[in-house]
Amino acid sequence: MKGADQMQERRVVNEVGVASWFNRVYAVVGGGIAITGLISALLGNVYREQYVNFIGSHQIMFYVMTFLPLILSFFIYGKRARANAAYASVMFVLISAAFGFTYASLWLIYPAANITAALFTTAVVFISMSVVGRTTKTDLSRAGGIAYTALWGIILMSLVNFFIGSSGMSLLISYAVLIVFIILTAWDNQSLKRMYMQASGGQLDVSMNSLAIMGALQLYLDFLNLFLAILQIFGGNDNN
Repeated sequence: MKGADQMQERRVVNEVGVASWFNRVYAVVGGGIAITGLISALLGNVYREQYVNFIGSHQIMFYVMTFLPLILSFFIYGKRARANAAYASVMFVLISAAFGFTYASLWLIYPAANITAALFTTAVVFISMSVVGRTTKTDLSRAGGIAYTALWGIILMSLVNFFIGSSGMSLLISYAVLIVFIILTAWDNQSLKRMYMQASGGQLDVSMNSLAIMGALQLYLDFLNLFLAILQIFGGNDNN
């Protein structure tokens, strides 16, 4: 009886720890989205003319900022960031700011009403799938693996369509991206829960604060991809 009580107590402690850690992860995700949204809104609206003139005169900088998050993400998963949460946090903020710069261009393409509706819809989908990923007893590893494989197919389709320029294929790709990242959002949440249990048990060589930043980056990217797919669907074929 005593052993059963200890197991129950340990389970409660673990659940409290997981909840607290996920709150930290979601807080970082929310902060990243806020930074991206604020910068994109300012550049796309308040400083719209200056932004258009800048990217028109320095197109290379637009592409540099587009690929900068990919480069910085390697630093977040690097050895230094695994040991130093402050360093990882700086990299995450820079990634969020870089996305804000490139996402400002969306305000030049889509109506504000579409962007607002897409953002609200994305938040609902993201929160729903996060709850599913954290609470479901079903192992989502197989579904996540299939989704990642499908993602590579979508990337290839996008490259082909870059040269073809088919609006119909663009819309199809948007729906495919939406489905893939709905699955990946749930899977990533489940995977992060598993990673927390491993890290708290000393099975991973990473600080808990750094792990929270790494997890936040995964979910932040899931959110952005969901948002883009939904925005393109709402925007219609012409904007694609």
